[in-house]
Amino acid sequence: MTTTTATIPPLHVRRRNILIFATSYPLLSVLLWITMRDSNFFALTHLAMTILILWQFAIERVGRVGKAIGDDIDSRLDERQLALRNAAYLDAYRIASGIVLLGVIWIALGIDLKLWWVPSTYDEWNIIFSGLFIYLLTLPSAILAWREPDRHDDPELLRA
Repeated sequence: MTTTTATIPPLHVRRRNILIFATSYPLLSVLLWITMRDSNFFALTHLAMTILILWQFAIERVGRVGKAIGDDIDSRLDERQLALRNAAYLDAYRIASGIVLLGVIWIALGIDLKLWWVPSTYDEWNIIFSGLFIYLLTLPSAILAWREPDRHDDPELLRA
């Protein structure tokens, strides 16, 4: 592998960054919606927030670590890294499919039964699509970063 696990932050730092990333967009979106939904600057503020979260967490803190772990050609990865990467892609596909399926069911039942909120305006759909874009873009890297053990935790990694 071209990048060693020695350049990857410790496991607790990686997991903290993933949790901050996973919670920051929904929380900030709800806060933005509550405070600025009728403002002329809502779209601009949402765009700035999305770019900041995408750059700071999805690319810099989570994406870079995931790429360092498993984003290389197959011949440079050992069997453990290949298995970890393939499992991360499979799990990301399963999670993404589940999220989309639950979202479609939520919207279908919400429209039919009229018992809960269903997105109806451009701004509401924009928040949902931006969130899906950020999460789906980063999900395999986040899974890789979450699962990769620290070098001192795994005796096989110490021998490598």
